[in-house]
This record gives sequence, C-alpha cells and structure tokens, in this order.
Amino acid sequence: MSDQFLGQGLIFIISQPRSGSTLLQRVLAGHPTVQTSAETWLMLHPLYALKESGIKSEFNHRWARRGVQDFLTHYTDGDEVYIRALRNWAGEIYGNALHRSGKVHFIDKTPRYFFIVPELARVLPEAKFVFLLRNPLAVLASELKTYVKDKWEILSRFEPDLRQAPDLLLAGMSELDDAAIPVRYESFVTNPESELRSLCDRLGLSFLPAMLDYAKTPAPTGRMNDPVGIHKHQAPSQSSVEKWRWMLDDPQACHFAEAYLRDLGPDTLNAFGYPYESLIQEFSQRNRSMRGGSRIFPWRTAIRDRSEWSYWERVQAERYYSWRMFGSVRGEIRGLRRALRMAKNSLRDQLRPIRES
Repeated sequence: MSDQFLGQGLIFIISQPRSGSTLLQRVLAGHPTVQTSAETWLMLHPLYALKESGIKSEFNHRWARRGVQDFLTHYTDGDEVYIRALRNWAGEIYGNALHRSGKVHFIDKTPRYFFIVPELARVLPEAKFVFLLRNPLAVLASELKTYVKDKWEILSRFEPDLRQAPDLLLAGMSELDDAAIPVRYESFVTNPESELRSLCDRLGLSFLPAMLDYAKTPAPTGRMNDPVGIHKHQAPSQSSVEKWRWMLDDPQACHFAEAYLRDLGPDTLNAFGYPYESLIQEFSQRNRSMRGGSRIFPWRTAIRDRSEWSYWERVQAERYYSWRMFGSVRGEIRGLRRALRMAKNSLRDQLRPIRES
C-alpha cells in the first residue's frame, strides 16, 4: 500500500474552456522537468463508471453502473477496490508517459475535469490541482468568436462550459480547500513573473525566467489543442484582458452577455472574483439603448439543445434565420411560409395516430 501511486508528479489544470489554460500549460511546460500533452480527457471515462448520471452510451450507462456497484458491494471490499485499481491504472499510463520523456512532472490540462474534481482528488490525493479562473464574460466572448460564429443553434454544445463550470470550479476549490491552487488569468498575464514564481513554489518547481518566453517550447501533440489564441503571442500578454468588451457594441452578443450574467447570478460571479452589479448594470443599460434596432436570437433558446425547443421556439428560429439571410421583408415572408409548413406538418403528425386507429 505504501508504494501505491497517489498522483505524485501529476499537475491538473482545471478551468472553463477558453480561459487561457493552454497559455498556462505552455508556460509551465517550459520547465525542464515537465511533460504535457494535448487535453487527455483520460480520467473522465473510468471515474464516470461510478457516477449515476451525466453519460450516454450504447450499452446503457445506468445499468452498467448498477452492475459495477452490485459487483463491488457483494463480491469485493467495496468502492475502495475500484479506487485502488484506478490508481494503479493511472500510475501505469501517466508513468509510461513520464518514462518515455524522462521527465518528473506531467501536466494534464483537461478543462472538463471540473465535472470530477472530488473524484480526482479521492483517487489521486497527492496530485496538484490548479484552478484557472477568468472573467466568464471573456469565456463567453471567446466561445462566440472561436466556435459558435453566428450559428446560435450550436451554442448549447457549450452550456456545460458556460453555465455549469463556474459553480463546479467553486465547489471543487471548496472541496480541496488549502490544496487548491487558484490562478486568476488577468493577474497572471498582467504580472506574469510574480504570478509564475508563486505558482512554481506551490507546484514544487524551480522558477526559471525563460519559462515565460514559450516560443521555443514545443506545442503539445494532439488534436485537442487551442486552435487560435496561443499562436498570437510568444509570452503572456494582457492584450486580451478586456477584449470581451466588444460584446457591448454587438446587439446579439450584448443580449447573450446580459442573459448569461443573470444565469450565473451575483453569488457565483462575485465568488469568482468579478463584480456582478457593475457588469449587469453596464450590459443592461447598453441593451436598453440598442433595443429595437436589431432582431435578436433569444439566449434561453440558444443555450438549450434544439431537441428541447418548443414548437414556438422552432418557428421563431426559422423566422430569425430567414430574416438574417433574405432581409426584413423577404425574410419575414419566407419565415412565415416556413412557419405555416411547420404548423401543417405538426398538425399532420398529431392527427396520424387518430386516423390510423
């Protein structure tokens, strides 16, 4: 038991996506004892085997979890057997990566580990947990520019990153207490040397000024890499700290931003370290001043999966895209025609069982 792998040498970076985690990873990877990779997503699958919900599978995850739990309860010494097995599994995989590189520390930068912080800490209690926090409005602005790109119906894919992650990050930090290592993105890029010194001290790494110039640090291999931001600079830059403010001048993005702030609420945003009242006031005033000038796709529709939309929400979406593609007059006519067809199809589907009976 004494030589069991407990996460020694492992460093997890956990954050919302688009929070600057690739920058932080790249800087730390400039240390000669550190190895890293593109996002591994490695620990999600085995730890979700013990979770009741949150995963879909061909084999029915809930039944699988029930079978695993029954087996562990009746034929082994319980969940701890599975935890010990996971430690051995993680030690073998991470250990092999370190052995191949000849390094001492491995950074696993997988933002959606925010779903499994308590489980990770239970399996690997000697790992280091870095929580990277960034203004959630900057995260939203980056998601809109990088991935969504005016396709509002796909925004729901990022709902976990936007609406669930902040509270889960706060809960994870509370769970780990003094073992949590918080890093604020804005502070890191504004005072990179002092922030990196402090972080290296917490991680047990020697501070090397050359780490801040990551131009010569190879990018991690893998498809799960930052497609945009990291390539624009060679060292931490504060040029992006206020870039999210473009949303104030874009009616659609401004609507999303205000609605997002209201979704998060003052408790979450203030605990995250950003002033809710001043931000909500700024965006709500801006929205009021622009009201009526543009047609807006509703946040409450965009942030939910299309399969959850009501009939009226689908009609409104069709009218919106017709308006945007063909203009106010032609678009409105096309949108109404499309809405009528949808109504006929919906009515036909409702009447079919009656006719068939």
